[in-house]
Amino acid sequence: MKFQKTKKSISKFNFLSDNRGISPVVGVLLLLAITVVMAGYLATEVLSYEFTAPSQPVSLTARVENVTVGSVQYKAVRLEHSGGAPLQMSNIRILFNQSEADLSYYKNESFGIGESLLIGGIESSKSAVIMYPISSSTKKPTRDILKKGETVELTVIDSSNNQILFKKVIYV
Repeated sequence: MKFQKTKKSISKFNFLSDNRGISPVVGVLLLLAITVVMAGYLATEVLSYEFTAPSQPVSLTARVENVTVGSVQYKAVRLEHSGGAPLQMSNIRILFNQSEADLSYYKNESFGIGESLLIGGIESSKSAVIMYPISSSTKKPTRDILKKGETVELTVIDSSNNQILFKKVIYV
């Protein structure tokens, strides 16, 4: 059996006249191009967001101690800032036995790590006030509002978002 060469088999492959393999190649290239464009768009959208680290929670501690202002000695609660972001005094409220402490003198101050506030009574009309820092010019207490054997509830509230930062019942 002899093979006969035909005119068609002898002719060289002509890319323009024989288009049987072009359609799948074009389809694959289009799918690849669409995938690359979509991946680029998605990466641009995701990476364009500004991610901020969450702020560390504020860590506060409180204890009762004897304080001397001038020649007067009385008990006060020392509130210490032991961790987290500094607090702006204008943004916090301190409740001392359900009575709000007077922070008006310290509204432009910040309360940061390592700092402490002393809370005690200084006037008959105010059950709690902040003394920060204690000095001879600080108002003298007219009465000792912390009696031995009593309990005191101290609450610190962030007034910018109405969140309780610290709440503790302290035994005197």
